[in-house]
Amino acid sequence: MLLLENCIPHTFAVTFALFLVLLYAELANGQNVNPDPSLITCDSNVGKFYTLNESLDCDFENGIAINTNNTVINLNNSSILGSGYLNPYTGILISNKENVTLKGNGIVGHFQIGVYINNSKNVDISVVNFTGNEISIYVANSSEILIDNNQFYTNTAGIKFYTIGDSVISNNAFDSNDISSISLFGSHDNIINNNIISSSLNGIFVDTKSTNTTLNSNHFTRSFGVDINIGNGGKFDEINNLISNNTCSISIPETLCR
Repeated sequence: MLLLENCIPHTFAVTFALFLVLLYAELANGQNVNPDPSLITCDSNVGKFYTLNESLDCDFENGIAINTNNTVINLNNSSILGSGYLNPYTGILISNKENVTLKGNGIVGHFQIGVYINNSKNVDISVVNFTGNEISIYVANSSEILIDNNQFYTNTAGIKFYTIGDSVISNNAFDSNDISSISLFGSHDNIINNNIISSSLNGIFVDTKSTNTTLNSNHFTRSFGVDINIGNGGKFDEINNLISNNTCSISIPETLCR
């Protein structure tokens, strides 16, 4: 059986994409805090309260970057679409920011990274559809992230957390995210609950360096891999992790499904 650590290494392309979006963040600082919504195009910087009035088709370029704290972005049933996940671009960048909300029943799709959150705090993503991305939401070195009531379908990976604390992933639907739906690496004090997960090689993956993780009341269907995978069978501290009431078929270790 293929396991996560063998199937989802960071490729050079993903690393290069992260370099590009961090450079993009540096260029965004201090620019055009409240742009005219009618002038927003791909590679734009937005802040404060912004409603997308039409869809953006970002052909071989990034989508938008958030450049102020205390920002609310409403997709307003519109889409931000890229040129395919093999190209090193990001749909929405949130770097070194606090108090950001992304909502609005729109679509973020066909990027290498749909939403990239880095070194940020109190970010809320809700009622957004993610499709056709290599990684739909990539979060690093951040805290108080809420990802609630979204849909993730036909991505390579749904959500990936690296060194994240005090965050919640809840009430989301995942379908056909090939390698993984939710992955946690080196993270602590996080809650993953009430998600519906279908057709992933790894439904939920938590590495052995993550602590105080709560996995509760997640429901898995149409499994073709491992529903809950804790460190590919490595040493796991059950005392410092709470795993209960998950409806699943296959887990590592074997005792986690009911």
